[in-house]
Amino acid sequence: MKVWKGFIRRNKGWLGLFTGMTASHLFYLYLMRVPKADLVYSTCIDVGIFLVISLVMWITYQKKVQRLRQFLSCPLENNMQLPEAEEYLEELYTELFSRANEERAEAMRRAGREKQEQREYYARWVHQIKTPIAAMQLLLQMQREEAPERYKEQEEIEEQLFRIEQYVSMALQYQRKDSHDYVLHSIALDGIIRDSIHKYAKMMIRKKIGIQYESCDLVVTSDEKWLSFVVEQLLPNAVKYMQEGVITIQTGQNETEAFLCIEDQGIGIRQEDIPRVFEQGYTGFNGHTDKHSTGIGLYLCKQVLTKLGHTIRITSEPGKGTQVWIGFSLQKIDIRD
Repeated sequence: MKVWKGFIRRNKGWLGLFTGMTASHLFYLYLMRVPKADLVYSTCIDVGIFLVISLVMWITYQKKVQRLRQFLSCPLENNMQLPEAEEYLEELYTELFSRANEERAEAMRRAGREKQEQREYYARWVHQIKTPIAAMQLLLQMQREEAPERYKEQEEIEEQLFRIEQYVSMALQYQRKDSHDYVLHSIALDGIIRDSIHKYAKMMIRKKIGIQYESCDLVVTSDEKWLSFVVEQLLPNAVKYMQEGVITIQTGQNETEAFLCIEDQGIGIRQEDIPRVFEQGYTGFNGHTDKHSTGIGLYLCKQVLTKLGHTIRITSEPGKGTQVWIGFSLQKIDIRD
């Protein structure tokens, strides 16, 4: 209906003029007392010409509308060619569109450069900040040998340095999450899990938290670096909200997917918080209790796993613990080098 209205509104001048000329011609023939048969014949010719011209105009208009609709359904491109203008007003609209498209493209290029510069700055900052952190860890180790009676204080400082290192790593991965730095290949889950356990072993020993894990031979298609990052977010989360108990890590698979489950015996998550735990900056009730919570860790895990084609879900019961499930599809994935 909109197309018809647009066609009539666009061509109403020509259609009105042709209709008026046809009516005037027939009226003239009527005044000239032309025989009825000749009048009918002339009417048929005039109406036929009117319909043919209108049909040609309609087909041309319809093709132009369809092409513009195709443009609307596709992303805008810098070299997009609009239908050829048929009149001066259309030329002005085309020029206006081209200028706006060029300015948009330049704005996108400028934003891309700024984002790249910001990403590079954060990458340099992360590598630079790791140097003083490593130096402080070395000094702590030397002090531990010289003053063993202050072991407890030194352990606390070391834990805080380790937490700073975690936040630095999280800042870097936050900057990289929208990049295309994902390399999928077949990887063994066992190695990733063991590396993460080893990395957080001191934290678990300090809090007297046990770990239960049996070796697995499960191989999944994923990105090793990003999957390690996810596991290294989930494991300390489990440790942080436990005072005692055991963390259980399970792996397995069914007909459609393989899975990794990290289960703790911590304080759990309230049911009303579970649907929102993957939102950026959301900390929930536990986050208000723990003033160090940022609400970024689980958000990054969700973003990364979604880009990798994996799933993540949480089940929890307050006072009993939390289970975090990561699902890996067993369907074949097109891996490109």
